[in-house]
Amino acid sequence: MAYFKYTTLAAALAVSGCSETPPSAAPAPVEPPNQIEMAEALIDAFYSFDPEQLAPLLTTAGPAAARVLYYQGWAEGGNYKVVNRAPCTSGENNTVVCAITVEDDPVLALNTGFNVTDTFTLTFADNKITDVKTSSNDQPIYYHAREWVMENLPEIATGPCEGFFDGGTTPGDCARAMTEGYRQFAAQRERSPTLVPAEFEVPVLVETEDFKVVPLGPDLMQIDYDAYMSSIEHLQATFTRSTSWPHANLTLDDALLDMQTEAARFEARESFAYAVLTPDGTRERGCIYVLPSKANAYDAVVRLWVTQEELDQGFDPALYEWAQTWVAEQWPFKSVAYPGRMIPWENWDKLVQ
Repeated sequence: MAYFKYTTLAAALAVSGCSETPPSAAPAPVEPPNQIEMAEALIDAFYSFDPEQLAPLLTTAGPAAARVLYYQGWAEGGNYKVVNRAPCTSGENNTVVCAITVEDDPVLALNTGFNVTDTFTLTFADNKITDVKTSSNDQPIYYHAREWVMENLPEIATGPCEGFFDGGTTPGDCARAMTEGYRQFAAQRERSPTLVPAEFEVPVLVETEDFKVVPLGPDLMQIDYDAYMSSIEHLQATFTRSTSWPHANLTLDDALLDMQTEAARFEARESFAYAVLTPDGTRERGCIYVLPSKANAYDAVVRLWVTQEELDQGFDPALYEWAQTWVAEQWPFKSVAYPGRMIPWENWDKLVQ
């Protein structure tokens, strides 16, 4: 009974404010996870290949959520295996960057001995993930292979890869189908001869008083994009003879893929795309393409275009004349076709039917 009396007294004193016993401390608040921890959790969930783990972490990520979930399905179908996971690090403007190096079936199919590094850039606001961007250091051949598959195996584009990273519902099947397409691409590439002999040194810089000529590549994406987007109607009428390129809905992502593909073809010595720049390299005046010929009578095809502004100033005939001399003197071809110029389009179309 003594214990009962003591506790009762202590309680009474506490109520009256006279107790010497300090009140119980409030429970320590639970700290919310910091941005690095949230980013690491997202990477864990992504490579679990379980969308039910990943989706709750993307509820505030807006349109990025669908893209990342699609990519997770692609990664599972592509048999992604993590070979190196660097710690996520804080970036600029409330971002966290996570770099993951993986081995995957689509790249293995190309037989390049390369492991790609995927970079996840997460943007935060009020300690919530509001955006996730992914990028990869894919080799140029990867983009060349993708374009080849889409052109030569259209049943993949209209089947499992319909809505490719744009609302598609079968990313795993798409990854497996693309892997097989990449194997076919790699096999035909081994069989295909290059456009120029191995000993030929392909030009990478030509400078004149009025312009310079350099290979097209990702570093020229913006000025190349600006050039052809300034001349859509002119190029549709005279260069592609089609509304397929260029057109008003082309994005910088489209432009980057185009540049990566051209760089891959250049590296493989299959075709050679050049930008014609102002002498200071700040503006593109046009482009020159040295291509394989589908007509047996010719070793190569050369095509070129200039912007509408340059056309109006009379640069097109000057560049055409210069290109003929350059190709004749500096390239190893005996017979070169200039469709739409030296050969009328009507005649050329019949030759390549």
